Amino acid sequence: MSAFEVLWRYRQAFLAGMLTTAELLVISAITSTIAAIALEWLCGAAGQSFRRKLDGLAFGIAAIPALVLLFWFHYPAQAIIGVAVEPFWTALFTLTLLNTLAVYRIVADALRDLPQQFVSTGLVCGLSEWQVARFIKAPLVVRAALPRWIDQQVVILQTSVFASLISVEETFRVAQRINSRVYEPVTIYTAVAILFLLTAGTAMYGARQLRRKYYRDFSER
Repeated sequence: MSAFEVLWRYRQAFLAGMLTTAELLVISAITSTIAAIALEWLCGAAGQSFRRKLDGLAFGIAAIPALVLLFWFHYPAQAIIGVAVEPFWTALFTLTLLNTLAVYRIVADALRDLPQQFVSTGLVCGLSEWQVARFIKAPLVVRAALPRWIDQQVVILQTSVFASLISVEETFRVAQRINSRVYEPVTIYTAVAILFLLTAGTAMYGARQLRRKYYRDFSER
């Protein structure tokens, strides 16, 4: 049985797993993007002291493997506070936390590299601060941040396979269950690789094309 035959034969199981994976990814992407923008706004309002603390927190969490964080939030953290949370929500919280701090850095870098001459030109031409933010800053920041943002969501998609270790029925967990029944690991995990190649690979290609089409060197600021 080939990998494509496995995908077709167990299409309903793989579809259910992919839907769970997509749910983790989409909710994490939306929530973390909103939270990251809010954090960047707080940094601007609270000053450099707050930003340094936030950057230190982001650095510390980024240094810890995602798998360690996932297990920590699933077992000891819940035991400490005396609650029991479904594995799906534990995985979603962990992915959102990692994603928020990563997207915050992407947004912060895009704002830092924003060419100030465009902002100054807009103000000189009579635009208000709000109009400058809407028509100049926002498009430039989105254009600069979007390719990195897509790459980061690919990382989250790939990290979501760790959720299988706490019994979340995502794509990799489904593949493990199928393999326990038919025991064709080479074929089954090749099928999983094809699924991720089609999803993550397409997103990575899109990010690359956006970077090639829209990236400019604004070094003269």
